[in-house]
Amino acid sequence: MHINDFTPDKVLIFDVKGPMAHFRKYYTNSSSLSYLFPPRTVVVGLIAGLLGIPSEKHAKIEEDIYYEKFDQKKCLVTLSLKSKVRRLMQTVNYIRTKKLSEVNGSAGGTQIYLEILLPENCNAVTYRIYFYHTDREIYNKLKKRLEKQRFIFPPYMGITEFLASIDYINEGKALKYLNQKVELNSVCKLSEIDLDFTGKDLQYITEKMPTGFSTNRIPKEPSDYICEIKSRAINVKLKDNTSCYSIIYSEGNKQLIENILFM
Repeated sequence: MHINDFTPDKVLIFDVKGPMAHFRKYYTNSSSLSYLFPPRTVVVGLIAGLLGIPSEKHAKIEEDIYYEKFDQKKCLVTLSLKSKVRRLMQTVNYIRTKKLSEVNGSAGGTQIYLEILLPENCNAVTYRIYFYHTDREIYNKLKKRLEKQRFIFPPYMGITEFLASIDYINEGKALKYLNQKVELNSVCKLSEIDLDFTGKDLQYITEKMPTGFSTNRIPKEPSDYICEIKSRAINVKLKDNTSCYSIIYSEGNKQLIENILFM
């Protein structure tokens, strides 16, 4: 089954937010640079943690591993940036702990540069997540946990030191968008669209990100994703065989219609 071989009829919509975030770029080494928004692998890992679905390291049998359960053939996710973000480079002290007896810092330490994402003109870095799964049991379990705010593992913004909170927004109706030109609210793969640079003062950023892992944690082929850094919608022309969806939902007293492409 290909990512376009099934059509979602509804999606769960929730916000992930925190005072700080860091989503490490997989190709960095000594300096830990951050993506502006979490890759698909981070989003599905977050959702798996909320549900208590294990990774390869903690799974008792291969069928329990969340990499397989949240593959693109079964699960669709995407996100939109809901807050302006600024970057801050800080040095972090790490302690060498090759042996248990060295946890007191006796072996010395080292400083590593860490790029941190901080909110600009607001209280939190916020991403809106859109989620669909062909397995109704997984979908309904997540919906119940979002409604009750009861999760197996606490959410965090990329690293465990940056704890996050979850706001359940609503369940939205998904309708396939048929026109080629669309005002897009989510991040998307650059290969699936042609950008329209006219009309608005938009600022784009592209990020090369992993799209998933095999069960032995070998990264799949990365893709280039694009985002508008001021959290505004972007004008695009969809390429052939690209499925875009209009999501209709309510937030408070507002009725919203947003156009998304899944990651």
